[in-house]
Amino acid sequence: MTGIASPFERGLDQTLAEITEITLRREPTLRNLQITQRYADLSRALGAVIGDSNANWSTFATWASKTAGQSIRGEEVPREVLEALNEQARFKAEWAKLTRPVFGFVPFDLELFDLVRAIITEVSQQIAEGNLKVFRELAPVFARFSFAFQAPENRTEQEFALFLGGLKDGPPETDGQSLLKEAFGYYFRAASSESAKERAELTLHGSILIGLHEQTRLQSNIEGGIDAPVSPRVYDQFKGGIVFWLRPLLRLFFHGRWQLFHSHLEETWERIATRFFMRLSLPHGKSVSLGEDIPLRRGRAFPPLLDPLTDPSLISLVAKYDKNLETTGGSGAANWIVLANRMTFIADLFRSSQCDKDMFDEPFTPEQRRDIQAGRIPTGPL
Repeated sequence: MTGIASPFERGLDQTLAEITEITLRREPTLRNLQITQRYADLSRALGAVIGDSNANWSTFATWASKTAGQSIRGEEVPREVLEALNEQARFKAEWAKLTRPVFGFVPFDLELFDLVRAIITEVSQQIAEGNLKVFRELAPVFARFSFAFQAPENRTEQEFALFLGGLKDGPPETDGQSLLKEAFGYYFRAASSESAKERAELTLHGSILIGLHEQTRLQSNIEGGIDAPVSPRVYDQFKGGIVFWLRPLLRLFFHGRWQLFHSHLEETWERIATRFFMRLSLPHGKSVSLGEDIPLRRGRAFPPLLDPLTDPSLISLVAKYDKNLETTGGSGAANWIVLANRMTFIADLFRSSQCDKDMFDEPFTPEQRRDIQAGRIPTGPL
């Protein structure tokens, strides 16, 4: 991290202003790049408070956001989707049924690539919306916490109560932030802990709770992305050349046909969705499949500070999603739409990777960071 400015140099007011400016940016590609870099900044800022030997939620969010950027930019997806679809021998016949003249008098012809592109656009929009939604809510909270408690003398119960006063009570399903209040309580305790193991467990506890809040808030976007093939918003992209009075009828008819078509190719589409959504980019060009068990690191499932877990409340939280606390077996998500499946993977990912120093690596090169900071999309691979 040599040459990277301290996240505290800009001050809280400027940091919050920059976060707001990012959220107001309409162009999704540059916005995602700025979100990703800002997560990395906030990760280092929080690490300066609770200790930089443990990755925190914002550390993992950096790589999740970088992964989202690949989908937002639509990198490589058209080729993969087309190849997967064309593997099915029955595809052409089913496609012909779907696009044959409706009721025998209204020609309704769609090119395969046009539909694929529309689906990818819908997926990109859902991912971009989710990327923005989480950042807009959580980035200011991380900034306020990090700036409030960077100085040890400020880590008092009174100051923490003031911080909590800026968060709303209630569950995430109703825009409440009670889970965040609980999570930052663990981060606050980690900041003052003198035990490396206790600090590691407190950090993990906080990160999992923030992950639960985040994933709950993202439920509609995850469903919208995975269900993109049967989304009315996909069909809406093709209605421009259709006679106005026929649009509602054709929309209903076509949507029903596409659902039937989707049911015939369900296994194929699930495989496409798994490949498209269910991989997480990691430092040094590595990635992990969200649908497979998390691999061992250096021959073991979890780092020594988190193996075994000793805090009863943390054990209870992890066991809620992962009954086997000794291994990462069963961590792969069977269905990414199901919140509990996602949390099983996330709990084991956080626990297995939290002490990995590589997680704090910068997501972009110095040259790319300069372009992103200046409001330019860097050239070359991102």
